[in-house]
Amino acid sequence: MYLTERTDVAFRPFGLDLFDKLVQACRAVRKKLESERDSLASSTLQTLQVQEGTAVARLLGSLSSLTRPDDVRALATLSDDENTRLTLLKSKLADLQASDPAKTARELSMRAGRFRALAKHLNDVSNALSSEAVRNVFDAQQDAQSKAEAVQKLRENTFSEGLLSGTGSASWGEMWEKAREFSQAEAYPEDSFPVTTEDAVCVLCQQGLSADAGARLQQFETFVTSTAEKEFREAKARYSKLYNDIDELNVFESDWQEAVKEVRIEQDSLADELEQGLVTAQERRDAAIDGLKRKQGLPDSLPEYSFPSQTLETLVQQLDERARTLTEQNAEDEKQKVTAELQELKDRQVLANNIDAVINEIERKKKIAAYELCLSDVRTNSITTKSTAVTRIAVTEKLKASFAEELGNLRFKHVEVELDEAGGDLGNLYHRLILKRAPGVELPKVVSEGEARCLSIAAFFAELSTADDPSAILFDDPVSSLDYKWRENVARRLVEEAKTRQVIVFTHDIVFLLHLHQFTEEQGVNRIDQHVRQLAIGAGVCAEELPWVAMSVKRRIGYLKNGWQAADKLFREGHQDAYEKEASRLYGLLREAWERGLEEVLLGSVVERYRPSVQTQHIGTIADISSQDCSALGACRT
Repeated sequence: MYLTERTDVAFRPFGLDLFDKLVQACRAVRKKLESERDSLASSTLQTLQVQEGTAVARLLGSLSSLTRPDDVRALATLSDDENTRLTLLKSKLADLQASDPAKTARELSMRAGRFRALAKHLNDVSNALSSEAVRNVFDAQQDAQSKAEAVQKLRENTFSEGLLSGTGSASWGEMWEKAREFSQAEAYPEDSFPVTTEDAVCVLCQQGLSADAGARLQQFETFVTSTAEKEFREAKARYSKLYNDIDELNVFESDWQEAVKEVRIEQDSLADELEQGLVTAQERRDAAIDGLKRKQGLPDSLPEYSFPSQTLETLVQQLDERARTLTEQNAEDEKQKVTAELQELKDRQVLANNIDAVINEIERKKKIAAYELCLSDVRTNSITTKSTAVTRIAVTEKLKASFAEELGNLRFKHVEVELDEAGGDLGNLYHRLILKRAPGVELPKVVSEGEARCLSIAAFFAELSTADDPSAILFDDPVSSLDYKWRENVARRLVEEAKTRQVIVFTHDIVFLLHLHQFTEEQGVNRIDQHVRQLAIGAGVCAEELPWVAMSVKRRIGYLKNGWQAADKLFREGHQDAYEKEASRLYGLLREAWERGLEEVLLGSVVERYRPSVQTQHIGTIADISSQDCSALGACRT
């Protein structure tokens, strides 16, 4: 990776990790914001069934976070006039689609005439049963009653006893007035009534008049022409007229019932209002008549009613307009105009029915727009720029110097290689290895596999030098493909690093292992050996010892003793085949142990298998080798 890819500095001085954390924080916030934004995007407004080209369709098509909810509400709100217009347009369109427009126009005109008559009747009923009219008739009744009482007192004071019962009453007064008419029109047209001269006769009995009879007639006339009697007659006549106006009022006769039924053809709700108003008006009329008959004054409450007269008048105007449209306009052109205007109003009704959903959609778009603004605030470009600048000062120069030092530690001097910047991203500054004299040439195409491995190890340790924490590092076969001369250098460098941190090495290379042993012993570094192997129970079995091939003589002797005891147990328990197989294996290992003893004990480790060097400083240890030692070694091998 160090050779073929650009890589960021994984280990940096304390404080520079702030950029990493800031990038992670921005990423976490971005992920949360995107999740919430995406959840909003899944709850879009369902398509409303509106006609293309209408104001509502244009509004919905351009709906955005900048759309004003008040504008939407204004478009969705139909005024009373617009609702009336909507009803008219529906009827107009139905008229224009009729098979015989002329006939339809005549029917509409006749219907408008009947509705005008109904409107006049409603106006008459309203006038007759208004609060003022009802109060007037009750006041007239009370006035007539009070004046009747005054006349009665006058009658008692005027007429002497002995007169016929009822004299001066209303019926008597009518008789007296008829007598006056007869006298003035026929009997005595030239004389004032009553005529009481000597030769005059009574116009009622047509007999001569005595002085007393004449005086009585004059007394009757004085009574009848008195102010109290006159006022009483006027009050009574006024009351009779007002009473008859209400009593003879036919509020809900069959003609008006039929008219209301016809209104129902146009507007069902209007017909309901008219019907209810007429029924309540009839109840008010009956209650007023009942109160007048009881002569107890105006009742405390009478049924209240109201007529939708204005609505009915509007309907009449609409009928006139519809009839006029059918007779005066071009049917096809008018149909298109009506259809377009009607669709506009219908779509506004659709909008009104879905106003909450549309307002919520605007709010949803506002939130999405806000999320987009927030997402722009968590971009990492500026963090990367700042991190690059700071890292270039705090890390890059140190990293380059450390890499050159590591190459020196590994004795890598024959190829000039350096660490160079390779741009930045997400708060990280990347680096790569280049040839000093040919920076455009790909490094892996020039160096060998072993050299590439060595350069990578140097780059890793250079990067590690920027870390402040002593965390463990792990290598898996770090010397694979390396020549023997590089193995020793790498082993020495790993042991040096093990002085400050834990170093874990996996390897199959015995030579490399022996180098590690050598340098740990020379530099006094603690070492723990683990052998990972495959047994019958499975792979990955660990033991705190080296493999046989790397064991010292002392460890081999211990291993052989353990094996001998196990083989002896097999023999004693009668497992002959297993015993023979194990004994054969142990004899082979014993031979190898004697060979190891030759290197380590007899020759004093001057030369050892898997070690390329000769330890000349140990030559003195082999000065005492005798022929008996050689004979003993040969006897043991045979």
